[in-house]
Amino acid sequence: MTVDMRDAFFQSVYDCVKKDKNVIVITADHGAFGLTKIQNDFPKQYLNVGIAEQNMISLAAGLAACGKIVYVYSINNFISLRSLEHVNLDLCSMELHVNLVGVGAGFTYSTDGPTHQGMQDLQAMSVLPNLQIYNVTDEINSYNLGKMGYIKPGPKYFRIEKGKNPRIYSDDDFTDGLKKIIHSNETLIISSGFMTHTAIKVSSMLKNVGVVDVYRVKPLNEKMLVNIVNSVKNIVVLEEATYSGGICEKIGFLIAKNNLQCNFLPIAVKDKPCYYYGTRQMLHKKYDIDADSVYEKIINFLR
Repeated sequence: MTVDMRDAFFQSVYDCVKKDKNVIVITADHGAFGLTKIQNDFPKQYLNVGIAEQNMISLAAGLAACGKIVYVYSINNFISLRSLEHVNLDLCSMELHVNLVGVGAGFTYSTDGPTHQGMQDLQAMSVLPNLQIYNVTDEINSYNLGKMGYIKPGPKYFRIEKGKNPRIYSDDDFTDGLKKIIHSNETLIISSGFMTHTAIKVSSMLKNVGVVDVYRVKPLNEKMLVNIVNSVKNIVVLEEATYSGGICEKIGFLIAKNNLQCNFLPIAVKDKPCYYYGTRQMLHKKYDIDADSVYEKIINFLR
């Protein structure tokens, strides 16, 4: 039975809070079932600062400078775009052990408009020095990435997911930053987070199409990616974000920098605000990143 990915992440954080009094969790008035559990059982290690994300980042920096291990939680856009200068100066420049946890990647908040849609947060955070960035894919790597936030020092940004996805991981080794889910030497879809499940669906609709899940977006495991891409004829990168500055550009740059000989197809969302409302699946279809649309794009690409 699968578990909500957000619950899996915060269960991992709960385990860390339980065993170490130096672990502090801060939220900017944004809740989750796992957070309520931490608040009830360990109230001295839990803070709700209200709708004050910038202050939350500075508070986290002060606590981390005093030796605490801090998790801060909010919606992706608020923890990144709204707080970018504070993250850059207070956390990244000081290399403090603070874990930024954001929910709302891509079109997760599909009924709340561009204020809540996480289409630019990854790109903005990618330019900050010393910041590691992770995307969760299923409950297994969600739990283990939460634990990594405790073990691994330095500032980190975790883009977690709501809801349940099929399990694609079965182990707890998350040191490489990526995983081959389906093998192919002909065509490969490189994706991350929620979109890896779309990539798997597309792979099942086509012959000889592999899938790689990149769960550590920064720093990319360039050596491993180069070895993988170098043996494949066609590379497709699929992401639920705008083209500019995202994973498509990162992989494209990697291919160009290493002079890799492959055909390259980036699939993302046009660089325009989305003023449409509906389910996440409806918006994926609207912007041609659903499984059927991606299938058609790859078919045309391979022709």
